Amino acid sequence: MREAAEKPVPVVAGIAIALLAGAVPGWALAAEGQGDPEVFTAQVPEEGSDIAWGHAILVLDKPIDEVLPIVRDYASYAEFMPNFTKSRVLAQRGSRAMVYMEVSVAKGAFTLWGQLNLSERPDGPESRVVEARLLEGNIDAFTASWTLTPIDDGARTRVDFRIYVDPDMPLPSSVFSRENERAAGKTVRALRTRLFQGVQGST
Repeated sequence: MREAAEKPVPVVAGIAIALLAGAVPGWALAAEGQGDPEVFTAQVPEEGSDIAWGHAILVLDKPIDEVLPIVRDYASYAEFMPNFTKSRVLAQRGSRAMVYMEVSVAKGAFTLWGQLNLSERPDGPESRVVEARLLEGNIDAFTASWTLTPIDDGARTRVDFRIYVDPDMPLPSSVFSRENERAAGKTVRALRTRLFQGVQGST
């Protein structure tokens, strides 16, 4: 069982969720973003794992053509995802990209880094999916996906975001499941803020 595991704990592993999800420094467990009626979050079981995916859904009052460019503008993640300090496209061919990202945590005491493989594909006649998978880094398992679907005759966009991180630490699985869920909620809220800041021309 995970609770009984006796393994050395990497100093930064406890905040691994920060990649792409902008988790708060210090692996805080306090509820955040509660009371936002526009954001739905949940935990989704992963087969063969005690840790659940984090799942968040948000409907944005903008067409998919305005939302998708923000999601696939990987080089700008450092500008709007909390705690991101670097997001650099290393290589790109068509809808596939290799991206290097860094996140500063614990008030700058530690830096998490990862090289991610990102790809975009259609899902059905209208939806678009952007997926991210960890190639290497100083964290363990990481997978995330955005599914964007036009609704209301294209006037609005349904954002469905999922994230799975397993730091392989000797702590209860429920801790990481809960953090995956909270990270998913933070991510879609960051996207919403970025979208409407751009519309208003603010920084």
